[in-house]
Amino acid sequence: MGNNGVISTDNSGIIQTGSGSITVSAKSADDPDPSPGPDPETWDLGVVTVLSVETRALIAALSRRGTQRKTVTARRERFREFRWADAGRPVRVAVTQALHPGQLSAGSAVAALRDAYAPRFLALVGIAGAIHPDLRLGDVVVAQEVVHYEPRKVTPEGIRRRGRSHPVAAEVQHAVNDFFTEHDEPWPLPGAGDHRARRGPIGSGEAVLADTEAAERAYLRQYNEKVLAVETEGAGLAEAVYAGPAHGAPEPWLIVRGMSDTAGPDKDDQHHAVAARNAAEVFCALLPHLL
Repeated sequence: MGNNGVISTDNSGIIQTGSGSITVSAKSADDPDPSPGPDPETWDLGVVTVLSVETRALIAALSRRGTQRKTVTARRERFREFRWADAGRPVRVAVTQALHPGQLSAGSAVAALRDAYAPRFLALVGIAGAIHPDLRLGDVVVAQEVVHYEPRKVTPEGIRRRGRSHPVAAEVQHAVNDFFTEHDEPWPLPGAGDHRARRGPIGSGEAVLADTEAAERAYLRQYNEKVLAVETEGAGLAEAVYAGPAHGAPEPWLIVRGMSDTAGPDKDDQHHAVAARNAAEVFCALLPHLL
């Protein structure tokens, strides 16, 4: 995204670039050290969240690593930018919250990150429902594959599901392998009690599952008995990446999900904050291996 120079500024501290494409908010207590606008060539990661509790957790985790500022595009899209140095190398991460839960909104958030930052890597960080008996509330899953279970054919004899698999790129798998080689697997989260991080496939569809006998759960067990969790945005991100940017190769991507419920009838919001916080911390622990 080009910057043709400042064409207007006012006493509120709002600055508009010559292209009119981005408005940058002034420094506030929550936004230390504003820095130059997005440079499409050097942004490392673009991260999508969905719920505000996920966004807050990720902002808190990334703020401990570097400075942040808010930006607002001409279309009123909101982003948080984070900058720090890792072993002398500058790191830049942009975060945006999807407009709504669901696959389509996740794909739109990917498009917004591409337009504003052209990150070389994309990620989805937040919460999910655990469906594997080895998982406990607060545990974290690093997805190595997303199984989109929504595609199906409706016939008089019943529904025929046509699941679609989206594996992560080889470079992402190498990075995750490296992380778990250096840590225990599953990894006990520091300072998080009995909560642990592990990797495996997750399921993704449109419906929020709150039924232990749901047909979607049975299908996922049949598809791959190692599917760990279910959520509603991962397939949208994976499909948006698969479709590719306008120019260049598709970006590698990663999904990190904290377990907030068991996708059953007792599903509620009680564990959202803990699950979101743990997912954000695991994501940040993975960053040195991804960059």
